[in-house]
Amino acid sequence: MKIIKNIIIWVLLIAYVIAAMSFVTEQRKKIVCNDIKVFVVDAKYNAFITQSDIKDLLNKPGNTVLGDPINIINTKEIEDVIQKNSSVKKAEVYVTINGDVRIDVDQRNPIVRVINKRKQSYYIDDEGTKMPLSRKYSSHVLIANGHIVEHFEVNKFNGFVCEKREENPNRNYIICDLFTLSKFIYNDDFWRSQIEQVYVNDANEFELIPRVGAHLILFGNIENYEIKFRNLKAFYEQGLNNVGWNKYEKINLKYENQIICTKR
Repeated sequence: MKIIKNIIIWVLLIAYVIAAMSFVTEQRKKIVCNDIKVFVVDAKYNAFITQSDIKDLLNKPGNTVLGDPINIINTKEIEDVIQKNSSVKKAEVYVTINGDVRIDVDQRNPIVRVINKRKQSYYIDDEGTKMPLSRKYSSHVLIANGHIVEHFEVNKFNGFVCEKREENPNRNYIICDLFTLSKFIYNDDFWRSQIEQVYVNDANEFELIPRVGAHLILFGNIENYEIKFRNLKAFYEQGLNNVGWNKYEKINLKYENQIICTKR
């Protein structure tokens, strides 16, 4: 008897759940999208894309969702449309029970602006993806120019592959080294404030131009870059602070554990 009673209870519970789900489904069919709410997560730091840009994109013929029942809105399709914008790193779209379409957008975060040999200009973000300049917003980041052959192609994958160099030794990997150097500078508060430009010379070596001090830093290649920066910072603190920041014309870091200075 007890077993039959338990079976009846479970049957009633399952029936209730099915009925409740059916009711919710029917109710959702009656709710239409009445508003699009956009949140650009990192708008405080970059302004490549705004709330109005996203809303304008979704108000174009064929993309609009206002007035549509929320149960037929394809949030994945909306995410794909938004993420076609090269300034968008990630978009998350979902529908609320109130009939709002909520869109959370993460922008790409540039760390260096490149001007290549062709005078073509683009950004590289903190994930190593190239992105185009914006007509309405300019990011105040490190500038890199000189002997940089890597170009930018619109509407194509704009990452770059830096692994397995030994398998393709003839390829120019300077863009990979530039990304490594730029990311280190960006992530360090002192160097982000001090280094304003990186020049790649014909020997594919880096020359750094500081904001403070009338000297050129001959950095060499990317090898031991962290040690070079550590030594340079120690020289700034223990040397230039005593003799003056404009005493030397060049500061050479190319040789292991050495700093060679050329006076004016």
